[in-house]
Amino acid sequence: MPRIAEPREPGQPSTAGQQERRRAILRAAARLGAESSLERVQMSEIATAAGVALGTLYRYYPSKHHLYWGVLATAVEKLPAPPRDPGDPVGAVADFLENAVVELLRRPQLGRAMLVSANAVRSAETGVGIVTMRDRIIAVAGITDPDAGDLQLARLAEQTAYGIMTWATAGLLEPEEAAADMRRACNLLLAPWAGQE
Repeated sequence: MPRIAEPREPGQPSTAGQQERRRAILRAAARLGAESSLERVQMSEIATAAGVALGTLYRYYPSKHHLYWGVLATAVEKLPAPPRDPGDPVGAVADFLENAVVELLRRPQLGRAMLVSANAVRSAETGVGIVTMRDRIIAVAGITDPDAGDLQLARLAEQTAYGIMTWATAGLLEPEEAAADMRRACNLLLAPWAGQE
């Protein structure tokens, strides 16, 4: 009978070499995830493409979903913040999330893998140490001391963004529609931030 691994938090690299191996794993996973569906990508294939042992890959990412959640977290961290107009936090967040939608749709298979994995992992993990889309939304809006209402608005914008991205990667929205929907949603949901400085 096969063993079922106990759930555990992914390992964290502590040396420069370990950090580079982790980056190589993420790059390989992103490349392979853009070429094939999540179901077809094998962890052994990713390890080989990254030039690491399979055990090394599993040390940092105990499952394929953890790995693609890591790819998503890295992509979220790397999304450029738009030039900030201090008088328009809603516009800044709309620009940021519209860009996120456009970037995700450049490689829809990878986008789908990241979104499916985020949903699978988030239901069981705390997300400690992961920069979330909500964190980025708060930062892009220029809110340095968010209250419960600000966190709720950012969470609603994040949930809406993931919903729009899910529909778009499934082919139910054209990229232009997805970008327009994201902007409209930000204008509606984040109206309380309008005019804040």
